[in-house]
Amino acid sequence: MKTIFSILNKVLLLIISVLVFFLSHPNQLFENGLGFFGYFIYLPVLVLVEKSSLKTVFLWGGFYGALSYGLFAFWLKNFHPLTLYIISIVYFLIFSLVFVILKVIQKSFLVYFWIVSCIFLCAFEYLKTLGFCGFSYGVSSYTQWTNLYLIQICQITGVFGLNFLIIFPSSFIFGAYINYKNRNKIDFKNQFIPNKNKNFHINNFIENEKNEKKLSWKKYYICSAVWLFLMCISYIFGFYTINNHKKNAQNYNYVNVVAVQNNEDPWKNGLAEYSKNIKNLKNLTEETFDFYDKIDFVIWPETAVVPPVLTHYQGGKDKKRQEVILSLLKFINEKEAVFVIGNSYEQKNSTGNIDRYNSVFVFEPQKNVIPPQPEVYSKIHLVPFTEYFPFKEKFPKFYKRLLNGDTQMWEKGVEYKVFYNKNLNFSTPVCFEDTFGDDCRKFVKNGARAFFNLSNDAWSKSSVCQTLHLSMAVFRSVENKVPSVRSTSSGQTCIINEYGKVIAKAPAFCESYVIGKIPLLKDFTLSVYSRFGDYAGKIEVFSILLILIIKLFSVIIKKVCK
Repeated sequence: MKTIFSILNKVLLLIISVLVFFLSHPNQLFENGLGFFGYFIYLPVLVLVEKSSLKTVFLWGGFYGALSYGLFAFWLKNFHPLTLYIISIVYFLIFSLVFVILKVIQKSFLVYFWIVSCIFLCAFEYLKTLGFCGFSYGVSSYTQWTNLYLIQICQITGVFGLNFLIIFPSSFIFGAYINYKNRNKIDFKNQFIPNKNKNFHINNFIENEKNEKKLSWKKYYICSAVWLFLMCISYIFGFYTINNHKKNAQNYNYVNVVAVQNNEDPWKNGLAEYSKNIKNLKNLTEETFDFYDKIDFVIWPETAVVPPVLTHYQGGKDKKRQEVILSLLKFINEKEAVFVIGNSYEQKNSTGNIDRYNSVFVFEPQKNVIPPQPEVYSKIHLVPFTEYFPFKEKFPKFYKRLLNGDTQMWEKGVEYKVFYNKNLNFSTPVCFEDTFGDDCRKFVKNGARAFFNLSNDAWSKSSVCQTLHLSMAVFRSVENKVPSVRSTSSGQTCIINEYGKVIAKAPAFCESYVIGKIPLLKDFTLSVYSRFGDYAGKIEVFSILLILIIKLFSVIIKKVCK
């Protein structure tokens, strides 16, 4: 009976852990997520680890990883059901290891286990965004995306510095809970009690235990005071930054931008479908010109124009596609606005084969439209497995299966391109590139003063997926102090100011557009984050490695001395 109750207790903790993680981020029930839950994401997780044995903790970790990310990223099934299974399996394995490490930390670090756990979780969230399979979704800081005053600190620390402030309460409350739970425990069996002849009294022993407990609580008081101080400083900094921006905004010059949302179905293809999509884009754009006297930039979504413009302009065998492209170029060339559009860029490589890039073309009427000689940015951070697979030579059969699926493999771009038009320096991160802080800050370091993001999340058929993407894109503006314009195929098409406020947004899953102004930032200075990137995440990784190495050496030395 006791065993059944223990298992049910753990199952309840597992369910609570999954729900807290799920609800803290944008979800089906709460569009923006319950950000306050973000401060407690890991509290039930740490309790679950504490109540599990070292032999079974990996299993509970696996269940947590599979359920939390399976529920969180449910929209992946609309791309391919197998994708959801893969991410559930991957996070089953990842959190199996995470839970084991947390259990070892709890057993090894005594009164300091809670702060070591906090540093480890911060380091883990940074590490999971790196590499070929890096996944930024689910980082704790993103739960605070609507808390504008707090997130301004990311100009200095990036999201992984803010992460410490968000994760700390979970570890702190758990540590206080364990300390309180063990307040009356005096383990006489494992204590060395001196010989009675040496004048030892049990009352002295108990008094020493009380003094040690007072000292341990003192550590909690000090740490909580430091956390509160850092939170206050962050809010004060945010309040000052935003209010200072409001005072200076009236001194800026602006350019007018239009971000178009054509609401296309990415699963439909063929010339008739492509022609219809281009026609919709042209009609929506024409409507904005009727509505607004002067438009400087028109932005269309990722691969909004599917037939490669440069290839089909030359004609070849497909005359109908050439007609579509010629009509498009004629339309652009008659306008006065700079057009920023998503298209495929094809180029012969040294072997004579064609390399294809997921690219952005920038057209300036009467200059580089007819014949088409656009400025080009090619996407650098490609989506793993669906856009890029670096191990095709080692796993040719698996790569062939990927090609036979509904995927389009691209080559990687190499340059963090900055465009200059209409007195504005801007860069064009494509799709989920604006979920990676280190990628976007390289654009700004190269001279960009605005982001024009071109995305296509229509495949997800989920407003939750699109809002999750938006919640991360907000931080790219905050970290680098530059505005963003997002043109998406189905949502969230919007304009974000340089302090993370969404100032205009089109409704999802409909043909629409947003019109707004982008400031030409004067006397721009790079933020600390733009200069140094994710140094906070690197410090967290270095710190946890150093702590674990020191602990390992201390254990070895103790054994040798014995």
